[in-house]
Amino acid sequence: MISARQRETVAGFVPSGAPIAFQGDVPEGPGFWFPPTVLAPDSFDDPAVREEIFGPVVVVVPFNDEADAVRIANDTEYGLSGSIWTQDIGRALRVARGVEAGNLSVNSHSSVRYSTPFGGFKQSGLGRELGPDALDSFSDVKNVFIAH
Repeated sequence: MISARQRETVAGFVPSGAPIAFQGDVPEGPGFWFPPTVLAPDSFDDPAVREEIFGPVVVVVPFNDEADAVRIANDTEYGLSGSIWTQDIGRALRVARGVEAGNLSVNSHSSVRYSTPFGGFKQSGLGRELGPDALDSFSDVKNVFIAH
């Protein structure tokens, strides 16, 4: 983690008694380490489900079908980035169209490339960074008409 404060923020999503499906180890030595953690909460109201954690914590929740998975993914005020895991490319494209996120990867967790736009939907991100769309985020178009 970048700081002790961020480590504590992430730790707040994994309180004592949290529904941990898996938790890894941290290296010895200096640093603001937090163990990679997989949570399996019982409720969609769990803060780990509802918030952006920005740490090595992932939440796994069951879903009934493709439509239910999209509904669950979109039931948040955030939409920065996500991954779709499937061997069915048609399903991947349908789900990608349905999920409200600025960046999606299929069968990967790496959706950021310097040549493509990066930024979220809803309350995630601030405009677009990277790629040719980045200039739009850092400039405003203004029309000035002068009659003389």
